[in-house]
Amino acid sequence: MNFGFKLGTQPDIHHSPSQAFKFAKESGFEHVEILMDHPRYHHETLSHAEILELKGCYDLDVLIHASATATNFISISSEMRKASYEELRKTISFANRCEAELITFHLGWNPGFITARGFVFKPEWYSEHNYKVIKAEMMRFLKDVDAGFLSLENTIELDERTKEAINALISETDLRLTFDAGHWNVKSSHDIFLKHFERVTNIHLHDNKGDYDTHLPLGKGNLDLSVIPFKKYKGYLTLELRDEKAILDSKKYLEDYLEKLKVKEVKRK
Repeated sequence: MNFGFKLGTQPDIHHSPSQAFKFAKESGFEHVEILMDHPRYHHETLSHAEILELKGCYDLDVLIHASATATNFISISSEMRKASYEELRKTISFANRCEAELITFHLGWNPGFITARGFVFKPEWYSEHNYKVIKAEMMRFLKDVDAGFLSLENTIELDERTKEAINALISETDLRLTFDAGHWNVKSSHDIFLKHFERVTNIHLHDNKGDYDTHLPLGKGNLDLSVIPFKKYKGYLTLELRDEKAILDSKKYLEDYLEKLKVKEVKRK
């Protein structure tokens, strides 16, 4: 059984760009995913020429993870949403200049409130708002750019109206999907990404115990890797640990898991 995906990693948070590419190549990875929330890797501080040089020197593909802290496409503020789309446009420009393969981005978030009774979050306060701004603003944006270059990641809990809006984006544009298996493990509403798995072009892998998004090394939580159809997946698979030892430990765990899959397949035949 052959696996057709490309395995890569996000950098250790202490790595410079040159250290990140060197580590990825020497560790047997095929791509580096640049996380733009990191001050060393944001498009305003990182030179696309440096990435092009490293990409050519180490013969690695480059993926971009757009800043999630600088964008919120479902903010209640129209000005914040406009700024978020402008930030994403600049990220697209940077990604094109450094010949990246795709850009993963987050939808954003809705706030809860700390009260005398504890933390309170009511999805119904935002449901119609989210549906409206995704269907109108994000749809318009995706039809104005190369939507096939963008990959939406599963992050927040999704109510039915938000899922309806995402379904519309998938049916009416070339939007791709990034399936984060760790997020799926702690959220109850992310099966929509598995339903449309043919659109998945990037998978984020990390582990947790099913309660919090802790980004543990693979095998240190209860993530069931069988949720991923490895046999038919041909896209990118990115280890999202951001720690050198955890990256290497997770790579070994994944390789052992895939070897066991091969053995099982041989026994079936």
